[in-house]
Amino acid sequence: MQVSEMIKDFIKQEGDAKKVIFDMGIISTKYEINGIKTKTLENFAKKLVKIDVDFYQLPRDNYEEIVLSGFFIVYSKLPIKEKINLLKFLLPFIDNWGACDTIVVRLKGFENEKEFFYSLLKSEEPYEIRFGIVWLLRFQLKDNLKNVITEIDKVKNQDYYVKMAKAWCYSEAFIYDYNFMYKFLQNLDDAFVRNKTIQKVCDSYRVSKEEKENLKKLRIKEKQSRE
Repeated sequence: MQVSEMIKDFIKQEGDAKKVIFDMGIISTKYEINGIKTKTLENFAKKLVKIDVDFYQLPRDNYEEIVLSGFFIVYSKLPIKEKINLLKFLLPFIDNWGACDTIVVRLKGFENEKEFFYSLLKSEEPYEIRFGIVWLLRFQLKDNLKNVITEIDKVKNQDYYVKMAKAWCYSEAFIYDYNFMYKFLQNLDDAFVRNKTIQKVCDSYRVSKEEKENLKKLRIKEKQSRE
């Protein structure tokens, strides 16, 4: 059986109609969604790695197959630089936050290739930018906070999911350096990102009640942001 047929059979067998409805409610994509659990996709990707499948033979016709390709990169034994090349090939297929975040949070061990993820911040494609932001948030923020925040602040893309990623990153940064981030937020003109950051920090259990109350004072109305 060819690899593509094996994967199509897997998708058909594991698809869940109820999960399709749920996933379609939270993920906007041009690709078909089949409702397969992330862990199931992950385990299948590990099996594909073990039988030494050629990455370029993997089909990428639906949401799950794109995520499966990402997991294949994660769990393959290829050199990191070759994995970066595979990511460059895969990125144009990613058109939603679900596939983006599900893949990128598993990319541990790419620290020596951090410049690739920084370079994504300069892309014109929203999900390439988000891919870079989420990786930096997950694997660089704690140790290189000021540089990460400075570079992400340079991103001017107005896509909703880029701005949400920025807010997510900024809110996480408050856990590591509250004083720095408080001053940063005071000078942040984007009302949406600023208010979303505050909202996310206030939802965190890792920031004190007093600190949250101080942050709430920095909320601004949307019309007050300067273009």
